[in-house]
This record gives sequence, structure tokens and C-alpha cells, in this order.
Amino acid sequence: MYQVIVFALLLAGIPSGFITFRIMGMRMAPHFGVLILALIATGLNLVMGGGNLMYLAVALQILAGISAYTQFFPVLRDNFQTAPLYACHLSTMTTAAVLAAASVLA
Repeated sequence: MYQVIVFALLLAGIPSGFITFRIMGMRMAPHFGVLILALIATGLNLVMGGGNLMYLAVALQILAGISAYTQFFPVLRDNFQTAPLYACHLSTMTTAAVLAAASVLA
């Protein structure tokens, strides 16, 4: 159940992340790479029914959340006025990472 919700959040993170990608440029490329890998791994996990692939998907989902903050941190630190532009994507990635961790613990 959690993985289906995380999959939906990762899908929602693509458009909100694309907008910030257009604003920030190539600095977001590492985060986008991890986000797309997490989406693929989560989709494969749902299709194949779990197993060991779930742990790879969860690791990538959590890494997508971490990479969002590491990529956004310089902008948030230096130009706080633009922080509301990134709130949607950061909240989506944080929720996905928390639910990913919950899917392993549940």
C-alpha cells in the first residue's frame, strides 16, 4: 500500500521538479536522475510484487528525498525569497521518503 502511494508521489514530483529544474538549471540533474531511477524501481517493484527489489526502491526513494534537500540547500541558504517556489517539490519528496521508510517498517 505504501509503495503505491510513494509511486504516485514520485509521479507528482516529476512535474513540480521539472518546473524547479527549469528555474535552477543543470544543478538539479543529480536529483532528477535519482528521482527517475526511484520511479522506475518503484514501478518494477509494484509490477513484480515486491521481494528484494523493494529495498532497492526504498533506498532510491529515500535518496531522492535527500538529494532534493542537498540540491536546494544552496538556493535556500543564499536566496530565501525564492523558497516558496520549491516548497511543493520539497514537501512531495519529503512525504515520499517518509512513506518509503514506513513501507519497510510496516
